[in-house]
Amino acid sequence: MGNMIGAIFGLTFGVIVLANVFMPTVKGTNTTGWSTGELALWGVLGLVGVMGIAYGVAAAFGIV
Repeated sequence: MGNMIGAIFGLTFGVIVLANVFMPTVKGTNTTGWSTGELALWGVLGLVGVMGIAYGVAAAFGIV
């Protein structure tokens, strides 16, 4: 039970950091002058962050 509560707190913290720090930083970066490949990789970064949270939820509840 303690592990479940710890996982919930960890996921809550992760979602808050993702929403308030990570995503605004990714979306607000000045990308003028970047190549097409750099822009494509930078666009995938937000998806990776969201998928990391989804994986954390699945791991916390024993799905993976």
